[in-house]
Amino acid sequence: MKRFLRAFCMCFSNFTAIPCPYRPWDEDARGLMLVCLPFVGAVLGLLWYLLALLGGRWLPVIRAALIVALPWLLTGFMHLDGFMDACDALLSWRPLEQRLKILKDPHAGSFAVIAMILLALFSWVAASAIEPGDDLRALLFIPIVSRCGSAFCVLTLKPLSASQYAGREDAPAQRLAVFAMWALALLFCGLWLRGQVGILLVETLAYAVAMLWARRTLGGVSGDVAGFALSISECAALVALASRLAGAAA
Repeated sequence: MKRFLRAFCMCFSNFTAIPCPYRPWDEDARGLMLVCLPFVGAVLGLLWYLLALLGGRWLPVIRAALIVALPWLLTGFMHLDGFMDACDALLSWRPLEQRLKILKDPHAGSFAVIAMILLALFSWVAASAIEPGDDLRALLFIPIVSRCGSAFCVLTLKPLSASQYAGREDAPAQRLAVFAMWALALLFCGLWLRGQVGILLVETLAYAVAMLWARRTLGGVSGDVAGFALSISECAALVALASRLAGAAA
């Protein structure tokens, strides 16, 4: 239990911008960090849901902007950075060697900027459809499902040679644990929220499509590729949530 707690705190410190009073580093617990990623998503989902509830009386434009921005702020824009790096590489349509060089380049190119604008636009338009009194409990699960996807893909798919995950050992038990959490999140959402489980299925499909395209184009996975797929999947989930709410209102 202590090892898992250390792994959770290590994961929380590395993948969020939220101050963590307990910041251990234990190499023995490092292998459990990705297993803890969905639990970090649960914390982010709770904060996201609470903000959406508290923002019920704010101006609609401000409320929508904060709903979109909060997940980015809580993670220190980490996944957006990976999204932009991956977009520069994927949309360059260069040979593989050049794509990988672009992926490692810290500077943002035109493709990254354009893709970021489109991501923010789609997310903001979707959040603008949310009104006070809407059932937003799906926000609790969206960050969990996206991080289950990232943890599972990083543990399963071939890492890029320059990735921080290169050289990792095979971890079938960890993959099984993450897959079980993924399935349980969908099941619990289906039992508790009923019709809203479709939002998470859309998110899962969007993650799979984005990850498969990036993996096929770049030849493997990395933190940037995981951030790319995570950002797209959460945007797709927000659009699916807005579509469901609009359909229910009509």
